[in-house]
Amino acid sequence: MLLAIRVSVGAAQQAEQQGSAAESVLAAARRAAAPIPDTAAARAAGFVPIEELGIPDRNPFQGQHWYNGARADTLSDVPLGTPAFVMFAPVNGKLQRIAVAYSARLGIAEKPPTALGRDSSAMWHAHVMCRLAGPGGRTISDQVPDTAACRARGGAPFPRKTVMIHVWTDVPNPAGIYGHDNPALPFIVLGLTPPEMSELHDAAGARAVRALALALGETYGARLENAYLIEQANQNVGLADSLHAHRSAISALLPRLRRADSARDRSGYSRVAARIRAEGTAVEGIYERMATPDARLLLRRQYEAILTKSMMM
Repeated sequence: MLLAIRVSVGAAQQAEQQGSAAESVLAAARRAAAPIPDTAAARAAGFVPIEELGIPDRNPFQGQHWYNGARADTLSDVPLGTPAFVMFAPVNGKLQRIAVAYSARLGIAEKPPTALGRDSSAMWHAHVMCRLAGPGGRTISDQVPDTAACRARGGAPFPRKTVMIHVWTDVPNPAGIYGHDNPALPFIVLGLTPPEMSELHDAAGARAVRALALALGETYGARLENAYLIEQANQNVGLADSLHAHRSAISALLPRLRRADSARDRSGYSRVAARIRAEGTAVEGIYERMATPDARLLLRRQYEAILTKSMMM
């Protein structure tokens, strides 16, 4: 019995220490973000949106990344005072700061940092660039640190990778302050009540929330990176028209979802949410019909990852 009490006390102390470390990191990240309240300040401080660098950046669970190359550290001990990214999202139609991100450029075989600041619970994710074989040598970005997906497709990983970690300084994230994705973000952007952690505990509930969030992103131009690339390459006018029609249907349902949300009408909300998810599924199907077999595989993989977990590993 005494051993059980000691173990319980030890676990509680460890949890308290980790909580304190996370709070310290969050406070430092907020101090670093404070001088950059908006996109004008971000550009003045040397940040540029990565879309201007040719990188698709429409993910509905992440917002827009603004990057400062001078702050991209190659050390495992990344300074909390100089995040390499500031992230924005169009909350209620106006771009607002939502988070910062830290990054490091490492060799492909190097291990990512094991902490952020004093917080050893902070988990980093990796962006691995892969050059595919064949005409044109197309380059894709993947988030599989072991490079298995790249090599399985006959590609060659770049010799260096970028490791990153988000810190959600300005909006809540039910996946935690370091969550790779924020499934609450589309709800926050559109003025809806965001999901709570309890809604993401079971697999079916989490999948339903994330599917609804993905569909809502279509109303303000937010979509997965692979979906964006597929639409950009599409030359089928009929499919483009169908995509527009389903997006319009989601937008038309949004006021009803807002009314049910405001009235706390759970059954009404569930009915409208189901219709929006169905439209979102139709949108995904159109992306797949637009895609080449290769792009379709990547899209399905990204959809499945984002519907099931926060860190796409």
